[in-house]
Amino acid sequence: MPREHDARQQVKRIAERTRLYLALVIVVLAAIALGLAFKLGQAVWPAWMIAYRTQLIGVVLLFLLATIVASPIIVEVNSNPRHLSGPGHNPEQGPTERRMP
Repeated sequence: MPREHDARQQVKRIAERTRLYLALVIVVLAAIALGLAFKLGQAVWPAWMIAYRTQLIGVVLLFLLATIVASPIIVEVNSNPRHLSGPGHNPEQGPTERRMP
């Protein structure tokens, strides 16, 4: 019983840490988008940023939307990874031996 409890606790910790990292990424992307939209610090921007400001806002908002939409999937994949079978392993029968012809 303790092993199952420890495993569940570890999965919860991984999910919480992943949510924290995703929240930080979302906040940073939102701050960048708002900074570009309201032209904060435009005096120190390079010329190419001023010329492509609307395109940069679009790209940042696209990444922000993709991160928000994919966040449940990212949390699930990080907290409950599936072990894939490799060469010489049959997931239904266990490890198999390789035989030379």
